Parts: sequence; structure tokens; C-alpha cells
Amino acid sequence: MIRTSGVAALALAAMTALPMAASADENKDLDWHFVAGLPRPIEMAIVSGDPSKPGPFVVRYRMPSAMKLQPHTYPDTREIKVIKGIYWIAPGESYNWRSMDEYKAGSTYTMEAGKPYFCWARTAVIIEERGTGPSAIKFVHPEDDPRARRERPE
Repeated sequence: MIRTSGVAALALAAMTALPMAASADENKDLDWHFVAGLPRPIEMAIVSGDPSKPGPFVVRYRMPSAMKLQPHTYPDTREIKVIKGIYWIAPGESYNWRSMDEYKAGSTYTMEAGKPYFCWARTAVIIEERGTGPSAIKFVHPEDDPRARRERPE
């Protein structure tokens, strides 16, 4: 007869209750695409819901190492989880790497609605954002908006 100590049983129960980090394989099944409001090569995949419509949504973004996202705001509060890599972020209207905090895979943070933030992918990253639509990104400085840089047909 094998006896399990109470401590071992509690440890096993705690391990099964903790959420596991998403594997790279889980991201293969998502439909990744470029989004007009984000600079390329940032890609987005919708996990659930629809950010353009009222209601909750979950999206993932993936970006290569050294990718910067200039100061921007969202109309809704975002709950962010770093799925893969190391991501730096800070509130503010001007990009300042000295004020940024580092978030590794498994870390979470909240972006307040209407408050500007800027970001940097120290490594290739995948982040997951939860919010409530309808949502949109607005850059603090219009010249940073990739939609403004595209030539428009006359």
C-alpha cells in the first residue's frame, strides 16, 4: 500500500489548479493577420468575441524582438497576459525606455481605458488581451499611426 503525505497531496492539488501557460502549438491553430491600426509586422488573432462589436473579447498579438509600439490608448480597460517572451511596457505620452517595466511569460498587467501606454518586445512575444468592445487603438501622436502613413488613392 502506497501512502501519500498530506503535503504531497496538497502540492499535487495546487499544481492541477494552476493555469498552464499556452504552448506554441496552441498558437498554430489561430488565424493570424495584420491589422490596419497596428504597425507591421505585428499580427493579431481573435481567440473569442469580436473587438469591433459590443461585448467581451480575447485577442492575441505576436511581434518580433525589438518591435516598438508607440504611445497609444484604448477606449476599454485591457487585461494583458504575456504568453511568450519578454515584454516591456509603461504608461506615458512619450516613449522612455527608462520608465518601462519588464513582464516575462506568465506575467499579467492591466492597461486602464484612455490612459496612454508604450511597449517594446525585448524578445519575440505573444501577448493575450482581454477587453470589452467595441474597441480601437488611438495613437497619442498622429504621426505614429500606421494608418496615417499609407498613401490614399485620390
